[in-house]
Order: sequence, then structure tokens, then C-alpha cells
Amino acid sequence: MMTTLSQVDGCAISAVSEVPGVADITICVCTYRRMELLERLLQAIAAQRSDGSFRFSCVIVDNDVSESGRSVVERMQSGLPASIRYSVEPARNFALVRNHAVSLASGDLLAFIDDDEVPREDWLLRMVELLHKSGADAVLGPVRPYFDRDPPSWIMRGRVCERPAYPTGTELHWNQTRTGNVLLRAGMITEEGLRFDPAFASGGEDVDFFRRAAEKGKRFVWCEEAAVYELVPESRLQRSYYLKRALLQGRLSAGYAKSFWSKLLTAVKAFAAAVAYTAALPVLFLLGDHLGMRYLIKDCHHIARLLTTLGLSPSFGRDF
Repeated sequence: MMTTLSQVDGCAISAVSEVPGVADITICVCTYRRMELLERLLQAIAAQRSDGSFRFSCVIVDNDVSESGRSVVERMQSGLPASIRYSVEPARNFALVRNHAVSLASGDLLAFIDDDEVPREDWLLRMVELLHKSGADAVLGPVRPYFDRDPPSWIMRGRVCERPAYPTGTELHWNQTRTGNVLLRAGMITEEGLRFDPAFASGGEDVDFFRRAAEKGKRFVWCEEAAVYELVPESRLQRSYYLKRALLQGRLSAGYAKSFWSKLLTAVKAFAAAVAYTAALPVLFLLGDHLGMRYLIKDCHHIARLLTTLGLSPSFGRDF
């Protein structure tokens, strides 16, 4: 069933507790020329319920040197029950933008959410509750799609925009992580010295961050109730978008393998998957366009992983 913005938006602004001793959260938002979506996000942040368990502030880092997001932040500040710090990161590099946001954060907990997402009003509340209950170092939640217009049937039937979900409390492997919807302990950065690696300029810096955190013994759990909703714009309703994105993500995921043996294993797995998917594609497309597209996307991902490990890396821009 298609989700529209009206089903996840429209909450009233609520006050945030200032009781001493409660958790202090800095919400980090990285943005780039999405003024309308940034405003939607800030409206939803303003509606967050705390139930006295936390207070929060916001850090907005704009990757647009023309400061297109500044007017939105200035307009929304008066209606937000929290302070907002706005800054610009001129370098077009995802990792540097996230590091800039982290450098401005002051909370003992950091939340990351993308500028094209809209959280539920109990988003932070559920994340904080599970973080304390589980003792984990980070809590991640689902990112579910919503559409401004009806998408093609192959997208819906093929579940192309759906991401993996898990029962609440499930411990996650580092390769199941990302920063689109996460709450983490600031100590991972202030005490462990972890930062996002600028080598991952066009994506993948978040998974690499959690890979290195896992090597330090950090734990990550899932909170199914802490959902956010990501807009799938009309520009992303084209087949070419998902095929190019799969190639990019395959290239980036190959970069997580550092040792010779891990690179070899990545290449073997990618080769086997690419052969299997490529052989099955004619039958899958006969069974349904949605099945064919779902597995063609997977095929492109593994082909890119294989090419990258062989030193033949496909290159794409950052806007996927």
C-alpha cells in the first residue's frame, strides 16, 4: 500500500523537557538544496515527544556554498522548541559533511536523519528507551518510503524501495547499518576517536564508520517502532535510477574489504551471484516485470562489486 505524506505528517509542536539529568541529544542533519524537504523535517522534529526523558538540539550542515538552507533554518527557529546551529561545509564529500556536523554537536547522544526523511512523533523517544534498555552503542530504525504520486507497479510489486527490517532488539552486523535513522552514543566519537572516512566521498561512509566501530567491540540494535519516512520523488521512479544506484552501491561495498583474503572472498561471492542472477533474468522477466527488475538491480550490485575488486571500478556521481 502506498504511503503518502499526510499519513506521517501534521503533528503539533510539543514542549521539550528541561529536567536536569535527562539525556541530551544532538540531531544532526546534512542537507543539500532540499529547502521544502528540510522544512518538512524540521516541522516533524519540532513535534517530537520527549515524555521527560530527553532534551534535544539540532545541527544543520549545508553542503551548498550558496547557503540555500539558511532561510529555512531562520524561518523555522522560532517554532522549534530547541536551538539550531547552522553551518556550511563547502567540500562535496559526504564524510566531511558528517564530520562537520559531529564537530558542532554537544549532546551525549547523536541522532542522524536525512533531509528527505520525516520521523514519527515518538521517533527519538523509542530510540532512547531501547538504547538505555539494551545497553547498545547505537540504535537504528526503519526507513520506509512515501510517494507524492503513484509509483509504477514494478516498484511496488517488486518492493524496490523497501529496506530490510528486523524485530526490535535484534543485534545488527555492521553491514546492516547506515545513518539515515540512527541514535548513537557520542562517546563513539569523543572517546573512541571514530570519524567518517573522507575516502568514501560519494557514499558508504556510514557503513564504513560502523565497520570500524564494530572492530572496537561496539554493539548496534534495531528498533522497529522508531520509523522515519523517506520521500521517493518522481525523479526516482525511473528504471535507470535504480540500476545506476545499484552499480554505485556495489562499488562502495567492495571498498569495505581491506585485506587480500576479504577482497578475494568478496570477488568470489560477487562472481557467483552475478552469474546466477544473470542466468535467471530471462525467466524472471517472463514471470513478471517486477521480478525481473528486482533481480536486475541485485545483479548490477554484484557486477559492480566484482569489477571493483578487479580494479575496474565503475564511477558515478553522488546524487543516488
